Amino acid sequence: MATIELLVTDVRYLKQIKTRLEQENAFVKPIASENGHKVVKTRLAKNDEVVEELLSQYGDALCVRLSNEAGDTGEKQKDRLSRFAQIFLQNNGTPTEEIAVLLEHLPLRYSLYEPVVLFNNSVERTFLHESWKMALSKSANAGFMRQMLGELFPQYTHVATNQPIVDYDEMRRPFHIVSLEGTLFEGVIRPQVQNQPSKQDFDASVWCHVVQNGIHQVWSPVFTMFSRGNIKEKKRILDPTAYIDVEGNDAVDLYAGIGYFTLSYLKREARRVFCFELNPWSTEGLQRGVVLNQFQGQCHVFQESNEHCLERLANFQNLRVRHINLGLLPSSLQGYPWALEIAQKYGAMPVTTLHVHENIHINDITSGQFVRDTLNALHGIKPEFLYVLAHLEKVKTFAPDVWHCVLDIDVTWKT
Repeated sequence: MATIELLVTDVRYLKQIKTRLEQENAFVKPIASENGHKVVKTRLAKNDEVVEELLSQYGDALCVRLSNEAGDTGEKQKDRLSRFAQIFLQNNGTPTEEIAVLLEHLPLRYSLYEPVVLFNNSVERTFLHESWKMALSKSANAGFMRQMLGELFPQYTHVATNQPIVDYDEMRRPFHIVSLEGTLFEGVIRPQVQNQPSKQDFDASVWCHVVQNGIHQVWSPVFTMFSRGNIKEKKRILDPTAYIDVEGNDAVDLYAGIGYFTLSYLKREARRVFCFELNPWSTEGLQRGVVLNQFQGQCHVFQESNEHCLERLANFQNLRVRHINLGLLPSSLQGYPWALEIAQKYGAMPVTTLHVHENIHINDITSGQFVRDTLNALHGIKPEFLYVLAHLEKVKTFAPDVWHCVLDIDVTWKT
């Protein structure tokens, strides 16, 4: 079995990564240094779930390459992308000094989302670095992306670079995705296309597809985001010891997106999932995912603000809402009142569990301040309930010392 090495570019996370590998008996001594990075050998294959988990948690602080034990030359084999880039540039007459600079800024991490090879956001290692923009603007290098796809990713047709979503966009759209090869949307992106797309608009977009935990997910990379880091929480929903009593009960997803968590509830055989989402491109992706997965439970999708949730739920009979997802980052505080109204009117007896997502500084996690603040906020809205912390899950790092966390809070009536 081919194993992988982890290149840790931010040593602040080295101890945490080593500890996680030791838990899986996957850490191999010693830790080496290479070009300012720490190299951690493992016993893991590239497609191991632990590798996916680590990549999700530690973002640009980590990248993966295949291990290569020393051979006759004692030199490590360069990764495929670096070797391709070096050979391509050499064949096109690029000076050795320029190639060295380009390889220093070559992106290390990418995700494969059929049909797009999507390179991760990075300041220094990106095709948007000035050195690469200048190199790719030369006619001799015009075929770089097409040839890279043909040799390294023959099943894929597009290349793009991912940029962070803007913090203030409540519809969580990836405004800064940059296409490097292939057209992601055939047309002009006007406000009408973003906010009230037609079937023709949907047909004009590339739709990405990935399978995680056996669940198909679909999205338009131009108009909606996809967070690989949510895989850990999606997997937790599939665990009956973590998310109790999903089967045969109802769930509400107040910030559904493309169905990150909705589809996991349906895989767990939830009876009905009620989804609220503002972005019409996200709801289209969610509905396409529902069709692909063919789960037995019902999925009711409302492309509108969750402020209308009580009005919508009133049209359904015999509701038993056991789980309520509040999955908006950086904070889902806006949804607290609606979640508690749902628990009061339609909650399963004797308990309804809220899953509250927030971005939290590590100090507020370790001190318990975030938990206290959340419980106090809920109590201030509806003091007639009893609120009990069932679990705190650290999903992934959002920034240095800031974690995407999920609080599981059991809501019951006071006796």
